[in-house]
Amino acid sequence: MKKAIGFLLAVMMIVCACAAMAEAYPQPEGGKKFESDWAIGSGMVNIIYEEEGYRVAIDVADLAKASGSSYEYSCFYNEEKDALISVSSSRRDYKISDDGLDKTFAEPQYDGPDEENQETVFTIDENGCLIWKDGHDDAGAGLKFTNIGRFTGVWRNEAEEVEAQFMWNGIDPDTMFYTVYIQRGKTGADTYSLFTMNGIYNPATGKLEADGTCTVFTKNASGDYDTQDDGENYDAFFSMLDGGKILYETGNGIELEYDLLGNVN
Repeated sequence: MKKAIGFLLAVMMIVCACAAMAEAYPQPEGGKKFESDWAIGSGMVNIIYEEEGYRVAIDVADLAKASGSSYEYSCFYNEEKDALISVSSSRRDYKISDDGLDKTFAEPQYDGPDEENQETVFTIDENGCLIWKDGHDDAGAGLKFTNIGRFTGVWRNEAEEVEAQFMWNGIDPDTMFYTVYIQRGKTGADTYSLFTMNGIYNPATGKLEADGTCTVFTKNASGDYDTQDDGENYDAFFSMLDGGKILYETGNGIELEYDLLGNVN
């Protein structure tokens, strides 16, 4: 019993220490605008705040050469420069398989603390684009990344019988949008609806603004489904909420929670 109590007290101390650390290192107000996903046609930047600073992960591919590079930086927010500045950096190049599904990584070109005058700097320009000034080989020269929000995977609200799947299509500059599938009603029910939409993130409103069509699935006498497109065009708006939820707005607001293993049928 004493061992159990001692273990419980140790766990409680760790939890309290983690909570105290989170309070000791709140996210800088000026740095919050960086925390998002940013994209160009063949690349993505993912910025996440992690207690004491920011983790910036970048993937840039050259599809014509079936190759690319993966970068990761640990950064802090500099209020005077209104920028994220790196303290450590890494770069690994890779080759893309013929089917485009796998990457084979080479040994890191560099990986560790930045030396003097090697810091990488991230800023946001007057047009709201992320600018990447790499301190090692100026890999971000000429690149401007668009804020696309952070909408990926499958999200659900079981009580409302609503699920939504978000897929980013940024393969080239002509497909810089999300495809969104929204199912209302459960698969296997007598009737349910599936909306197929395209969406663009609007940084000014903080919402993914999508529109598209609806297919209605109706079970027939043999137990199969008949489908019918109703010919209407529908709008939907999605925004991130505190607590890791998404607000789905279309007539009424429905909160969706992320489903790690989910798939829209």
